[in-house]
This record gives sequence, C-alpha cells and structure tokens, in this order.
Amino acid sequence: MDSSATRKTLINRLRKTNSDTRSWAEFYDLYHRLVRSVALKAGLSQTDAEDVVQETFFKVSKSIQKFEYDPSKGRFRSWLCLITKQQVANLYRKAHKLPELPASWNEDPDEPHVDIPDPTNNWEAIWEAEDHKHTIHLALTRLKDRVKPKPYQIFLAHCIKGMDVKEVASIMEVSANEVYLAKSRVMPLFEEEIQALSATE
Repeated sequence: MDSSATRKTLINRLRKTNSDTRSWAEFYDLYHRLVRSVALKAGLSQTDAEDVVQETFFKVSKSIQKFEYDPSKGRFRSWLCLITKQQVANLYRKAHKLPELPASWNEDPDEPHVDIPDPTNNWEAIWEAEDHKHTIHLALTRLKDRVKPKPYQIFLAHCIKGMDVKEVASIMEVSANEVYLAKSRVMPLFEEEIQALSATE
C-alpha cells in the first residue's frame, strides 16, 4: 500500500471512532514531533510545548469526524497548522501576560479560515521550516525499511548530513565509487518518499 492510501486509511479510521487507540497512537507518532518542534521554535518552554501537543491532539480528536480527506487541497496540513497556531498563540499570550484568544474559535474543518493573531510575527516561516524537517524525518524513517543498512548510512552521511565523498569513504571504509553508487541508487527512493508524503498531507 502506498503512502497516500495509508494516510487516507488512517484518517478514515479516526473519523469513524475515537476509541481506536491503535490508530490514534499511529497518528500521534506521525505528527507529535512536528507540533512540538513548531511550539518550541515559536518561543515556548518545553512544558508549554508539551501542553500545545496535548491540546492540539485533543482539538483534532473532537472535530476529525467532520474532516473529509482531500490531499489535492492539502487540507489536513492546513487544518493541523491552524489548530496548532491557536494553541501556541494562547500559551504565548499567557507567557507574556496578554489576554487569551476568544474561546469562540471553532476548529471545525469546514470553517478553517479564521484570523488568529500571529504569536511570533513569523508563524508561516516557522511552520514551513519545521514541516519540511518533519517530512524529511518521516521519509528517512520509511527509506530505512527499503534500503540495506550500509547504503542507507552512506546516503545519510553524504546526501543528508552533507559530508564530502572522501570523508564518507574514509569513515565507512568504502571506495569513493561506492559512495556515488549508494547516492544514485538511494536518492530516487528518498525523493519518492518525499513526494508521497508531500502529496498526502
């Protein structure tokens, strides 16, 4: 089953019931790092960032039954971004002794276009940067299951961490040709995972 089908199946399972603990655990594993890292980059403490994670997933669980999966519009990513932004904004405002946002905001996915004040004056850039890192993390996790350990480590060192060919060859005890070969074989698979993840969220 490809990534798109897997993600759609997961969201459809969550829409049907809130008692599917296995599906919620899978969903949490997919997104909690992204929500936490965005909250931290927005300037919140570790404790407040954890609160953002809990509140964001609580809000999602309340309204996901109304969500219609449409990857062509990128609706889920936008919706999750908006819910996270609301939670970050409230905790950010609390930390700076500002009034909380009105409690009337509705996380209904059918009405996602609301104006929530930017808690950082740089929210979109923070979200996009962390979302990009999150996508790479997920792609590498999936790639690891598709590639033998040594080519994966060579690819990780050279193409992800940016080490030069000679350095990688020396550390991994392989020839320069093997480094180039690992790159040529693994890169298309990595790009395939990135494309699938980007298209399904």
